[in-house]
Parts: sequence; structure tokens; C-alpha cells
Amino acid sequence: MSNLDRTAMKSIEESKNPIHVLNYGCSANRAIAEGLTGILQRHGYTLTNFAEDAKVIIVNTCVVKQNTEHRMKSKLLSLSQAKEIIITGCLPVVMRDWVSENLPHAKILFPEVANQITELLKNQSVLETKTTPPHDWSQMYKEDRFRYNPIITTIEISRGCLGNCTFCIVRNIKGSVRSRSQESILAEVGSAIERGSREIWLTSQDTGVYGWDLSPKLYIPTLIDSIARSKGEFFIRLGMMTPITLKRFFKPLVRQIRNPKVFSFLHLPIQSGSNSILQKMRRKETQQYFIDLVSQLRQEIDELVLATDIIVGFPGESKEDFKATKDLIREINPVIVNISKYTDRPQTLASKLPDKIPTKVKANRSRELTRLTREITQRELKKWIGWKGIMLIDEIGKLANQYIGRNTSYLPIVIEDGDLSLGQFLTVFVTDTGPTYLIGEREKGT
Repeated sequence: MSNLDRTAMKSIEESKNPIHVLNYGCSANRAIAEGLTGILQRHGYTLTNFAEDAKVIIVNTCVVKQNTEHRMKSKLLSLSQAKEIIITGCLPVVMRDWVSENLPHAKILFPEVANQITELLKNQSVLETKTTPPHDWSQMYKEDRFRYNPIITTIEISRGCLGNCTFCIVRNIKGSVRSRSQESILAEVGSAIERGSREIWLTSQDTGVYGWDLSPKLYIPTLIDSIARSKGEFFIRLGMMTPITLKRFFKPLVRQIRNPKVFSFLHLPIQSGSNSILQKMRRKETQQYFIDLVSQLRQEIDELVLATDIIVGFPGESKEDFKATKDLIREINPVIVNISKYTDRPQTLASKLPDKIPTKVKANRSRELTRLTREITQRELKKWIGWKGIMLIDEIGKLANQYIGRNTSYLPIVIEDGDLSLGQFLTVFVTDTGPTYLIGEREKGT
């Protein structure tokens, strides 16, 4: 048998070793994990849903928060005892030395070259690079990929951002913004719809700066408009965008969100209601800018649902600063608030700031803000009781005959009906609310 034949036989045997893919983190990580898994499927590798059955475990990591980093490290150390591990995602990019010291036998796959997973499995060398052009990292999305949910396709439209927030580790990992061409995104959307997707999630570190690096420059409303013109029945969900970016395209964005194919939903993280803390964070928004922006958006867009993010306990945050944050939340009444307790992140400017807030104070502020936001969420959800409209079934519930879907404002609706299926559009009445969701009944005849 020739060396070439032996190599081919070894490759076939390796492809039979079951692989388990573990994914953590944001929607962009979800897209990468789906693309990577799709490559494995196309190359004939055996995949398993159970870590105990796997010979190789691929872990797509996240380190955006300190507690997430600790969970990642703990998981990796527990797996290292018995499994061959491939570590991808954000952790190896900023903590390469930790991996070398604690998991010397683990293989590293930087997310920018995740499409080289099969080369790594064959023990071929792969690049360790933080940034590559969009044409390179988007190769894994050219063909149909694995989807965790057959109704939802997450489209990674760009990587990196244009901000320099002092608390954020992501810019150190992802670099400056690099946008995919509109043509490549439309091709992926078309393929997804053809194969049954009914929700198209546009994701990035900051969707608000999509296309700013292209020549000629392109803005996100133009991309949304092009996607919405695609044939088929589907909804578009716009991912997180920095509030200040809306200055560039406010009116065009409003027009697009009014499109029946676009969820009336925006995720605009403000992080603090205190102008002095926003300055320390190097955020470009002010409290009043954000209040005015939300007010204008609600005047222009019916049934707009707003999500935002808040960090409590940023270095130097006084009682007055925290009160300003609570006042802001009371003013804008967001349905969704993602609350994080500040933690130092490696290689960030905020980690070097003085006046760190004690852990107990951060915990108390987090609990207080959580109570406030839950009250607001419940009050805002109850306004939807009596609403009638279209929902898309995108998830099977935990109980028998229970399904979960999204209405035109991306609010989750729980419905109990034995005659439903994933991907189905139907008309519902909202009859009640849960803690974070609506409860509905199907209109007869739909």
C-alpha cells in the first residue's frame, strides 16, 4: 500500500471518530458553530449530541464576562482528562498562554480560520491570526450549514466594531469592522429561505456599522431592504447596534422596520444612565441623546419593542450614578434589559481604572435594578393583552402540545395547540402574560 493510500485510509478512519461540538456565547458564535459543524457534515465526519460518546470535543468559547471565562476554563479542564479537545472561539485569542500552560495537548483553532477545521483534524497546521478578510472567514457560510433550529438562520454580516469602549474585550479579539459583501449575504439568505428558514437573524458585534468599511460605503438599512425583497415568507431580526450609529441612517432605518418582513424590535445597549460613567466607558451617547432617540423611534414605529444592556458597578460608579441609571430605565421603559455586573477583562483600559466597586455593592445594585426591570417588563407586557396579529412558530415548548413563537415585534408567545408545526404562521389573540412572555390562543380557521 502506498503512502498516499495509507493517508486516505487514515482520513476515512478519523472521520468515523464521533465529534461533539459545544457552543457558548453570542449569536455570532452560534453562526460560527453552525458553519463549522456544517463543514464537518459535508466532509463525512460523524457527529454526536453527547459528549460522553465523542472521541473529539470542539469547544467554541466565550470570555466576554469574567464568570463566563471561569465557566469556560472549568469546562475545558474537566474535559481534558479523557478527550481530545479543540478550542476555538474567543478564549484562545486572548488567553493563548493559559491554554498552553493548562491544556498543552489541546489543539487551537482561531475563529477567523474556523473553516480550516478539517485540516486541524488531520493534524495539518493552521494559522493563528486575529483578523482575516471577510471573504476568508465567510467561506464556511457559502454552502448550506448545520442549524441548531431549522427555522432560524443566523447571518454573520460583519466582524469587529468601530468603538473603543474601555470595558470591552471583544474589540481586542475581533479587531476593526470588516463587512461581508451584500451579494454574499443575499446568497446565504436565499439558500436559507429555500431550505426552510423563516427567521433571518442579522448579527455582528455592531450591526450599526455594517458596511462603513466598504467602498462605496453601505449602511444597514440598504442591506435590510435588499434582504426583505427576497422571495418567500420570513421575518428579519436586526441584531445589536450602538445607539449613536442611528444618527447616520435614522429615517431609512425607520422605513425598513416598518416593513412587514422586519420585526419591530431594536437592541440598543446604553450601559449606564450616568453621563460621567458613559464618558469613563468611552461611550459616545449621553443620557439625553438616548432618551430622545427612543422617544423618536416610538413616535415613528408602531409597537416597537426595545431591548438594552446595563453594566452596574463600573469603576467609580457612585450612588448618584446608579440612580441616574434607574431614572433612565424608568424613562424609556424597555421590555428587555440585560444586566451585567462589571468585571475586569484582560487587556482593557477599564481594568486599570481606580475606585473599583466592592462585589457586595455590585450584587445589591444588580438585584435592585433587576427588581425594577421586572416590574417594567410585566407592565409593558400587560399592554399586549387583547392584541391580535401574526406569529411565527419557531420553537417547541417544554410541555405537551406547547409551542413558542414570535409576534411581529419579536415578543415570545406561548400557545398550547396540538395541531401546530415549526415554521407555521398563524393569527393569535394574546390572552395573558408570563414573567417574560405573552400567552396566546389561536384564531379559529388559521
